[in-house]
Amino acid sequence: MTATPPAETATTRAPWPMAGLLVVAAGTFLSVTTEMLPMGLLSSISRDLDVSEPTVGLLVTGYALMVALFAAPLGRLTARFPRRGLLVGALVAYAASNVIMALSTVYPLAAAARLLGGLTHGAFWAMVAGYVARMVTPDRVGRAVTLVFTGGTVAILVGVPTGTALGVAVGWRATFAVLAGIALLLAFVGWRLLPDYPGELSGQGMSLLRVLRTPSVAIVVITTAVTMLGYFGFYTYISPFLQSTGLSEAALSPALLGYGAAGAVGLLAAGLLVDKRPRFAMLAGTVTLTAALIVLSMSGHSPALAVAAAAVAGMALNALATLVQAAILRAAPAGAADTAAALNASAFNVGIGGGALVGGLVLAGWGPGALPLVAALLTCAGVFGVAYGRREGFPATVPSSAG
Repeated sequence: MTATPPAETATTRAPWPMAGLLVVAAGTFLSVTTEMLPMGLLSSISRDLDVSEPTVGLLVTGYALMVALFAAPLGRLTARFPRRGLLVGALVAYAASNVIMALSTVYPLAAAARLLGGLTHGAFWAMVAGYVARMVTPDRVGRAVTLVFTGGTVAILVGVPTGTALGVAVGWRATFAVLAGIALLLAFVGWRLLPDYPGELSGQGMSLLRVLRTPSVAIVVITTAVTMLGYFGFYTYISPFLQSTGLSEAALSPALLGYGAAGAVGLLAAGLLVDKRPRFAMLAGTVTLTAALIVLSMSGHSPALAVAAAAVAGMALNALATLVQAAILRAAPAGAADTAAALNASAFNVGIGGGALVGGLVLAGWGPGALPLVAALLTCAGVFGVAYGRREGFPATVPSSAG
């Protein structure tokens, strides 16, 4: 049987499993920092490994591709594994990936380290949302997911900039070695503090295709894919776009910091609405994101307008990243939450990798000014996805409690 949280009465609320949630949040911080860190150390890695910067960029692309291709199959393959052991094992694998990266003296070894990291990332994100959902009652799922996903926001705001600064100061290999040490420490703490649940035995009987063909799952996965495809088609090339509006190179860093801070506001807004008005929150998020991209397409040579609109887009995107995770857990068939979450993780990374490809083609063919307009066309499809899913996938309310 699947372990469930204690039932609640009208006068008694089960306590928050705060220690476990914070450990998993630290895991998401480690995960996102590991994925994104090469972006900040591109030049250093390029010099040391004697390859071009675009070649080093493939370390990020290949990582995302591994997640897109293997998150769902890995979620299926590991469905029967005890949850705590699987999460701790993923943290140990992150440590191994970062150790290999730190020891890399040639590009092929660095590529192997990143491919291992991508596989680990797929396994981690295939199970993490479902694991968190089993720690709390249904009416608290959204808030619990929001808390855990705060780790990813902190990684972008603090982890990647700090790792970049450390890499510049003492060398990029030292940064990856530090990440490996953090991963091992988290694995130890997680083994001591995290609750354990058995695998999803009933979900194992459902094929990936059958879960995907569930109407509620399909609409969430498709909405996630097209929304992220549009957004990352713009965001991957946000620096050249902002510079095309007249923003100086020196002003890019403060602008991106403001973008990250706005994302934290979006995460907070999602936490307030995700368990109370989930459909309204999804509609507001997708509409706001699309509107911000349209404003960006009209910003012309106004860097102030472009920076402000980009911040609004970042706010909406960070809210949506949490909202779709909560939505897929609620949309999943009984016993198949991890499988559904894995499919959504794949969809998210299809958006990241595919967006980079689409944005690159747009940038090469039409220039940076066209990026936000093409992105808005795709995110508009996400708005229609939410509207279509009013009964399946994005309902107005959620269950009040566990029985």
